[in-house]
Amino acid sequence: MRNHTDHGYDQLACRYHLIETLMFGSRLKEARTALLSSIPACRSALILGDGDGRLLEALLTTQPECQITSIDQSQKMLEIQQQRLSNHPRRNNVRWIQQDARRLEQFDHQFDLLVSAFFLDCFTRQEIEMNLQKWLNSLRPDGYFYFVDFQEPKTGWKRLRGKLYLAAMHSFFRCYTNLPNRKLVDLNGALDQCPLELVTSENVSHDLISARLYRMTSA
Repeated sequence: MRNHTDHGYDQLACRYHLIETLMFGSRLKEARTALLSSIPACRSALILGDGDGRLLEALLTTQPECQITSIDQSQKMLEIQQQRLSNHPRRNNVRWIQQDARRLEQFDHQFDLLVSAFFLDCFTRQEIEMNLQKWLNSLRPDGYFYFVDFQEPKTGWKRLRGKLYLAAMHSFFRCYTNLPNRKLVDLNGALDQCPLELVTSENVSHDLISARLYRMTSA
């Protein structure tokens, strides 16, 4: 059975780009693609929860030989991704799967690249603890993890601004999709527990967003 979260994202799908632009302008787009040029050539990639597919489109262009699997729990979002890429010359390199990523099981060590952009912030601390390592296990040894997400700026006006943005964002998505989060989970703490080596990083939007490229290491 599809739950309220599925239907919420389905309802938001056609308006998601507009809502994002009204809240953040072009800053989320800039963050999504900030480090794409730093990712080595990959044969295969798994993208989790890319929404309307703008990062998928950019990745397909920068990694033209890569076979990409895009997973999203919202069927409407996947349909928008497919429409976006309808005329892309590498469209056949993409496989779409409608699935809740928390139930992901069949991809152990299959991919050179895992992509998570504005995805991990959707989960509770308990869900992150239960699933993050499983998602990372989809990578082959020495595979790469491309992470883009929100963070709380550390000091001053940036911190106050960040708290206001994050509170508004969580309230909005909790209303529309029934997400349980009332604040941003400590993603840095969760990532620090994983066998990851930071390759490069960049902060965007006055430190509200972090883009990072990690490499898997031996546990």
